[in-house]
Amino acid sequence: MDDFYIQAVNGRIPLSLPASWQVLTVADFQEPETRPDPGACFDRAMNAPVGCPFLEDQITPDANVCILIEDLTRKSPKKRILEKLLERLARFGVPNGNISIVIALGTHKGLSAKEFEDAFGQKIAAEYSFYNHDCHADDLMPVGHLESGTTVKIAPQAYKADFRIGIGSIFPHPLNGFGGGGKILFPGIADIGSITEHHLKHSFRGNSYMGNLEANAFYDEVVAMAGAGRLDFIINSVLDHRDHLHDMVCGHFTDAHIAGTKLCRNIISKPFPARSDVTVISAFPYTQGPQIMKPLAPADMITRKGGTIILYADCKESLPEAYYDACDRFRSAHGGELKKNVLAYFDANRPIMPGAPPELNMSMAQVMLALNDYEVILVAKDIPAKQVARLGFNHAKDIDEAVALCQPRHKNPSVNIVPSGGVLLPVVP
Repeated sequence: MDDFYIQAVNGRIPLSLPASWQVLTVADFQEPETRPDPGACFDRAMNAPVGCPFLEDQITPDANVCILIEDLTRKSPKKRILEKLLERLARFGVPNGNISIVIALGTHKGLSAKEFEDAFGQKIAAEYSFYNHDCHADDLMPVGHLESGTTVKIAPQAYKADFRIGIGSIFPHPLNGFGGGGKILFPGIADIGSITEHHLKHSFRGNSYMGNLEANAFYDEVVAMAGAGRLDFIINSVLDHRDHLHDMVCGHFTDAHIAGTKLCRNIISKPFPARSDVTVISAFPYTQGPQIMKPLAPADMITRKGGTIILYADCKESLPEAYYDACDRFRSAHGGELKKNVLAYFDANRPIMPGAPPELNMSMAQVMLALNDYEVILVAKDIPAKQVARLGFNHAKDIDEAVALCQPRHKNPSVNIVPSGGVLLPVVP
């Protein structure tokens, strides 16, 4: 047996495969000798903005500035970036009272005062006005329309500001191509209705897939709405395979984002010469309930239809009971035509789980689409076997058991190994 590994929150987990298994690709990445300094990256990026003038040439001292900042689901150096940005705005003469900070939650849950202090520091919490975006709020302001004509509304702090700055991260995204860019405004600070419709209409069809920005309807509508909402400037961290900072870009929300995606491709792309019978993939660095399903997207790109996906996941934030129930009911109702019915539901603007936020419906759709084409074995010590069965997956208590479960189905299989599946861009023939 050859020894390999997958990445978990607490370190590497050894992966031993039978000698008869043919390993096609191990999507491992070389560890950098040193980590970049966030402050130095910030200064370098701000001194070379992409696609627009320097920030100081765009902001006057009397301007009202709204800073949109991503939530805590990514490990970008948000605190240091925010500190450096606020210092720079102070040097421009913008008073603290003219600055509002909005956590661009989309449909995610808000941060408590303690969480904000822990993430960004007591000084910033005490000296500046910060807000959790509420996608259900009554005071959201209209800025534009989706292609269907549905009105898109955004947080009033951003709408009323003279200048809007977005702080986000660039990494592979299963629908938008890459995270970052205009997503900080739409869906980041938009209303629940437009977010839901946009996601249902454009997900898992056409060119809306990981790593692609060309003719991607999901991405194109994000760009259109970020423009309508007047996103003036972005500061984006480019994240590596461990969810750590690699570099930083800033400037115009599309031009700087595209420049950042090129940097991202260079460090997280991995060629896969062929689809495998079995793919072993870790959800790392994702640990929040619905997000652990995101690595099913790259797994789909590198696994042959009818093959097996072994998904390892640390699930630090559990999935809600309604999630399991909705998956169970959808499978029971639609049997062997899961993909067809997922797309039919979404075409009709109908969620799999009514009343649930888009992130849960997208996650459930990924589960159903995977089950349509593959056997899925989930290794997750945080999720009981009976709950895994309700998803439609097979359960394994550890990686060794998952490998053993494959052997009756695959005698001498080919295999692709992805130690960190949450930040990976497969390059396939």
